[in-house]
Amino acid sequence: MSTPLFQRRRGRLQFVSIALVASPFALFGALAHADCTTTGQTTVCDTAAPNPTTSTIGTGNVAAEDNRVVTVQTGSTVAVGDTSAIAVRDNANITVQSGATVSANAVSSSGFYGTGGNAIDFRNNSTLTVEQGGQVLANGTQLSGEAVNPEGTGNTIINNGLIKSAHGAAIWFQNTTGGNTVVNNATGVIQTDVANGNVMGASGNGSVDFTNRGKVIGNLIFAGGNDALHLYTGSSVSGSISGGGGANVITLNGTDSATLGTITNFQTLQKQDSGTWTLSKTLVSMGVTNAQVQQGTLIVQGDNSAYTGTMQVDAGGTLQGDALGVTKAVTNNGLVRFQQDVDGSYTGQIVGTGALEKTGTGTLTLGAGNTYSGGTTITQGTLAIGADSAMGDAAGALTFNGGTLQLTGNVDVAATRAVSITNANGTIDTQGFTSTLSQGVTGAGALTKAGSGTLVLAGDNTYQGGTTIAAGTLQLGNGGTSGSVVGDVVNNGTLAFNRSDTYTYGGQISGTGAVNQSGSGTTVLTNDHTYSGGTTISAGTLQLGNGGTSGSITGNVVDNGTLVFNRSDVFTFGGTVAGTGGITQAGTGTTVLTANNAIQGNTLVASGALAIGDAAHAGASLGVSGSNAPQSLRTMAAGGSTVQIAANATLGGYGTVNGAVTNNGTVAVADALAAFANSGSGSLTINGSLNNAGTVQVGGAGVGNKLVVNGNYVGNGGVLAINTKLGADNSPTDKLVISGGTASGNTAVRVTNAGGAGAKTTGDGIEVVSAINGATTQANAFALANRVVAGPYEYTLQRGGSASADSWYLRTLQTATQGTGSGTDGTGTTQPALRPEVSLYTAIPQLTLLYGRALLDTLHERVGEESNQAAAPAGTSPVLRTGWARVIAQKGSRMSDGNGVYGNQGPAFSYDFGGVQFGADVYQRQREDGSHDHAGGYFATGRIAADVTHADGADAGRDSVNANTVGLYWTHFGPSGWYLDGVVQGTRYDADASPHGVNGLKTHALGYAASLEAGYPIALSPQWRVEPQAQLVYQRAAFADANDGAADVRFNSVNSMLGRLGVRVSKRWGESPERQHTAWVRANVWHEFRGQTGTQMSSPDGGFVPFTAQLPSTTLELTGGLTAQVAKNGVFYASVGYQVSADRRLHGVNGKAGVRWGW
Repeated sequence: MSTPLFQRRRGRLQFVSIALVASPFALFGALAHADCTTTGQTTVCDTAAPNPTTSTIGTGNVAAEDNRVVTVQTGSTVAVGDTSAIAVRDNANITVQSGATVSANAVSSSGFYGTGGNAIDFRNNSTLTVEQGGQVLANGTQLSGEAVNPEGTGNTIINNGLIKSAHGAAIWFQNTTGGNTVVNNATGVIQTDVANGNVMGASGNGSVDFTNRGKVIGNLIFAGGNDALHLYTGSSVSGSISGGGGANVITLNGTDSATLGTITNFQTLQKQDSGTWTLSKTLVSMGVTNAQVQQGTLIVQGDNSAYTGTMQVDAGGTLQGDALGVTKAVTNNGLVRFQQDVDGSYTGQIVGTGALEKTGTGTLTLGAGNTYSGGTTITQGTLAIGADSAMGDAAGALTFNGGTLQLTGNVDVAATRAVSITNANGTIDTQGFTSTLSQGVTGAGALTKAGSGTLVLAGDNTYQGGTTIAAGTLQLGNGGTSGSVVGDVVNNGTLAFNRSDTYTYGGQISGTGAVNQSGSGTTVLTNDHTYSGGTTISAGTLQLGNGGTSGSITGNVVDNGTLVFNRSDVFTFGGTVAGTGGITQAGTGTTVLTANNAIQGNTLVASGALAIGDAAHAGASLGVSGSNAPQSLRTMAAGGSTVQIAANATLGGYGTVNGAVTNNGTVAVADALAAFANSGSGSLTINGSLNNAGTVQVGGAGVGNKLVVNGNYVGNGGVLAINTKLGADNSPTDKLVISGGTASGNTAVRVTNAGGAGAKTTGDGIEVVSAINGATTQANAFALANRVVAGPYEYTLQRGGSASADSWYLRTLQTATQGTGSGTDGTGTTQPALRPEVSLYTAIPQLTLLYGRALLDTLHERVGEESNQAAAPAGTSPVLRTGWARVIAQKGSRMSDGNGVYGNQGPAFSYDFGGVQFGADVYQRQREDGSHDHAGGYFATGRIAADVTHADGADAGRDSVNANTVGLYWTHFGPSGWYLDGVVQGTRYDADASPHGVNGLKTHALGYAASLEAGYPIALSPQWRVEPQAQLVYQRAAFADANDGAADVRFNSVNSMLGRLGVRVSKRWGESPERQHTAWVRANVWHEFRGQTGTQMSSPDGGFVPFTAQLPSTTLELTGGLTAQVAKNGVFYASVGYQVSADRRLHGVNGKAGVRWGW
């Protein structure tokens, strides 16, 4: 026992202890230092001397030590010996400031509260704060000497500095039954120097709430109370942690990452805050029966399969582990992340509203029966499932974020499950099974199909990253009207299309894989694809292109459906097409097949052109005929393949078509196809029948193409178009060859001259339809569709010859001529078939002679009666200056002598002439003796047209000659009325010959003419006169050469010398000298002294072949006319006439009317 003695020294209150009985304080002497000042219940220790202080602050377990406030200031030290440095009781508030030290050096004292040896003792509801840099030290050798020794309950220790014991626990809770709190902040260290020692202990069953943000060096051992341990990321406990007895809780806090070491006897584990905590031990070894991830991430390791407690993941929390680490039962309202770096299987059950994520490079196999509804994300490695329920509730989403979904059975992903792919991409591994995704897959990433089985994408997918088929089959659609992808496909397996509608795929397919069209609908490929594994059409239609210039595949096609080509350009397909299916050409362009395509189905050319072989692949073929089908297919192919060509569509090429062809469009041989225009001549073979209701275009860019039909040819009103270099028998030509079959029906043969100049055929002619190997042709099977002309010759199509009775030939020899009716010219020489244009062109010069003669005419018909001027006495009736105009109409015919252009009289024709003529006297002279002169000029325009008849009686066409004429005239009247009339004129002729069925020609000429006419009237009475007349007319014209596309045409110069003798009888009467009228009639004999015209047409037979025509030499004419003086200075005159030649082969009538006026 000791009795304190209060003394004042240097103004401070000090305690002096006098040893009356044995006391712990007696070992260290009296408390005589003055660095700690106590005022009431408050003690402040500063750095004033003596420092350090060596006296105990407080007297321990006495009432006077309640509510004490002790502050050990910065820089001060309380260092005592084998006793307590601070000993207070309840409700104390002790602060050890930064840089301050409180220490005890227990050597023999027991360390229990009130018995000395602890650095700081207090009992209940007290607070100890150790600031950063502050220290509380137990330095003695006594094992029970602690740095801090709370004896009661409700105490709080806040450590930011160092609490350390050299040989015992740094903190010891003595005889407590309540709760105490320890907060070890980030700068705080609680330490024991004892190897494997405990930094904290307790002798009672009170609870401790321990928060560690700093360092704990040593074991952290709790007693039997219901303890709580709060660990923060960044903190550490170097030793083991034990919750002791009771119901203990550990919470893991902080925002960084940390690993929890050895820990035992904690029944509840809570993960809080946003940081990540890793459990290095299993939950069972920790004693946990209730785990809760409230926030952040809890990583579980080891094998927790034996754990039977609860595991709850709240919203905002993440439970992470592998298949062994994650507990068998999880209530997941946040996220369960399987970090599976090695393969493992999870057979537990995950429920709740949360999500699941697979990370790590290994394979996680999830068992069925999960009901979590927050969706599944595969970020790394593989997630393997045997049932869709393994991925939780069917409403939960499935997200690919770089990982693989492996299907270990025929698993169909629930249609209600949204599936997406991030830009980290995703893979679905079907292994050897078949699985279906009915919904559309969305997202920015790419999908890879792995495994040998089949993945069916039955929805319309919009993921943007493209598709890779690493193995097996990716099937778009499941027989319905959906199932699609966007973007490109790298195909190293099989891409299958299985839809019942029309689906257009615009991406590109590449890789080593194959494509299979398996649905009943149509798949349209609009891109140019490079996959090399071939194509199979199991059903439905595969269409290449959609009317543009793209849409192609490479390699071979097994076609058991329909392969459609629909492009607008020229597309060459080099693969083979074989199978029971067919081909359709649907585009406006040209598809060229260059391989042997043994399809057993039918081919439809619906539009554009389908070419079988080009010039470099003449061995190409299409179809399987009954005779050349493989033995295994002959039963099926006994009828052979068929080809149907629609209107406006074309089948062509250089190869072979096996099977029957029905043509409602065009069959184009070799370079007759527009796409092969520069490829040269060749042949196209049809091993089957050809029914032609369209056009068989054998003729191409040149001559020499051949269509071979090894079967029957049926003309159904179609056309056979060929090119022939029209000439003699051996002329080059295209040809239809019929081998072993029969030609029937009716076909129009359209022949185009390929530069032939025309020549006589002397034998069978030019063979254009060849019947070989026993082939026969019906008598009316072929007929010309157009006139075939070259040079002066007309080619006819005739059946049979010396080489073949059933072949068809072009010949220029006709079977009979009109004149002889025997096929000869009357001397036994066979006549060539001259084309009607020979007659048409030969008639043109004849028309110019008729035109010129009509304009020259005679004096009285040109200007009317002028002799009354001669009767006027000199000076009593002055001569008037006069103008005149008249119209001329003439109609006639020229008949042939029966030989036409085969003779020298020329063709027959009927003609019409019409013209107008305007003239005026520009000079007049009246002499004293009554004679007078008139001189003037005129202009005329007119047209003569003729319908020409050929030598065989056929209509050759129509010639039209338009002309413009200028002329001069001079007329002298003698005193007794005789006259001498001279005329010269020049004419421009423009001729147009229009034949039937071929091109005509146009040409022009300049003509000159002169006429000299004389008449001498003899008066029979004052009114009656008879007037002999004579006239000589000369004409000349020169025509330009021309070409009508079949021949060059030359015209000889036209020369005519025509003479006339006639007699005119007239009667004149009148009411007065100014009203004199004359009526007359005239008979003429015309004789042509020349009048023969010549026309020449080019031909290899001796250059130009001449043809002549001759107007009749003698013609009789009877004309009547009237001249009426209707006014003093005005005269009307008119006439009509009729002509007939002496041989009666020329007939003509004419009518003319004119007026003359004077001024």
